[in-house]
Amino acid sequence: MLLRMARKRAEDSWYAPPKPPETCVLCGREAPTMTDHHLIPKSQGRRQGVKLGEIPTVKMCAACQGYLSKTFSNSELANELNTVEAILAREEVQKFVAWVRKQPLTKGVRVH
Repeated sequence: MLLRMARKRAEDSWYAPPKPPETCVLCGREAPTMTDHHLIPKSQGRRQGVKLGEIPTVKMCAACQGYLSKTFSNSELANELNTVEAILAREEVQKFVAWVRKQPLTKGVRVH
């Protein structure tokens, strides 16, 4: 007895087309997965009385998110760097972004 497996077709209700890549707000690279970066860190937002669901978020690639969390303290991020424009205005961020734009997404970027 020969059994045949069903193939996925676009018209089948259980078929989900692949998601289009999203763009990082800092480096502009497109990736299939992005991190939700809280513009005010969750710990700082709670201290300021902001509910978790009300803290604004932006989409960032893992490299940019990791760079920000390793480079700046939560209080710096909450008080000085709580907008994309403020983050991009920093010279050290501009240097990192210029470098990371040249890196392929397949390369694991390690931030010290």
